[in-house]
Amino acid sequence: MTFMIRNRTDEDIQEFLTWTFDGIYSFYDNSIQQEKIDGFIESVHDKRAFTVVNAADEVVGNCEFFNVGDEGEEILAVGVQMKPSLTGKGNGAGFIHAIVEQGRSMLGYDHLELAVADFNERAINVYEKEGFQKKAEFQNEIRGKNYRFIIMFKDW
Repeated sequence: MTFMIRNRTDEDIQEFLTWTFDGIYSFYDNSIQQEKIDGFIESVHDKRAFTVVNAADEVVGNCEFFNVGDEGEEILAVGVQMKPSLTGKGNGAGFIHAIVEQGRSMLGYDHLELAVADFNERAINVYEKEGFQKKAEFQNEIRGKNYRFIIMFKDW
């Protein structure tokens, strides 16, 4: 499957907000936290927020690049999400590769980071195959429960 990133539209965001995931992955559901809903709605004007489409221009995911550096220091990180019906079917490597390389072409980074919930072994495996390495860990409380996240990075 071919993947491309493009600017988001309001229609894309409305689709993202319908996405629900099975089992432990329901953690990533888009409509269960007002902060996440508001973030999607506001992101339509963000030049670092993209929709991922296939060759037929069908929405298959989303990604956002954002700064995680301290004041005065820019360190780009990426957040990604694949359409639920496509997850767990061998699409991850092509999906991540397209986002990382097209994002690099557009934004010009030589270092990229991401954070992934430690239970998401499928994603961790895909990120490692794409050349990301584990850097650190942190805990974060989300919807009243503590989760452990792994920070991963890739350099060029």
